[in-house]
Amino acid sequence: AGSKLYLFDKDSSTPLWTSEIGSVHSVDISADGNYIVVGNPSGGVFLFNKSSSTKLWSYYAGDDVQSVSISADGEYIVAGSEDNKIYLFDKDSSTPLLSYSADKDVHSVAISASGEYFVAGSNDDNVYLFETGSSSPTWTYDTDDDVKSVDISADGKYIITEGSDTYLFERSSSTPVWT
Repeated sequence: AGSKLYLFDKDSSTPLWTSEIGSVHSVDISADGNYIVVGNPSGGVFLFNKSSSTKLWSYYAGDDVQSVSISADGEYIVAGSEDNKIYLFDKDSSTPLLSYSADKDVHSVAISASGEYFVAGSNDDNVYLFETGSSSPTWTYDTDDDVKSVDISADGKYIITEGSDTYLFERSSSTPVWT
């Protein structure tokens, strides 16, 4: 039997719906609560609307999808995979707007509330900052260690990363504010 995704209303422990999707590595929900994105070990990126357990779309990366993140309105989705790629999607299509190759596994991704900026951390020791609409990073920074986790502030102004060390960046510069 496969693993299930459950959607709950905050006021009840009874699921609104469930969906058989296999194991899950990462899940995120839009701030407005309308869209849910899931990444799984089989390389799947799945998008759901809160109204149905039926997937809006599916995309299969070349390997395990470690991390997914969705913008506040659900318009943009970013995913990181062990196929060494960073993917960007629009909610209306399973065809990636961007498929960027890192040198190693991509462990963590995060997107700003507006979807204008997104960040990724990789096993190649790099942090990547992107502006949605660009085909290459705005900047990269080599931390000299695997980047296990990344996050970006809602306004996209600050980026924080964690590996052996923690780094804080302002979006405008690849030089850390502090380590």
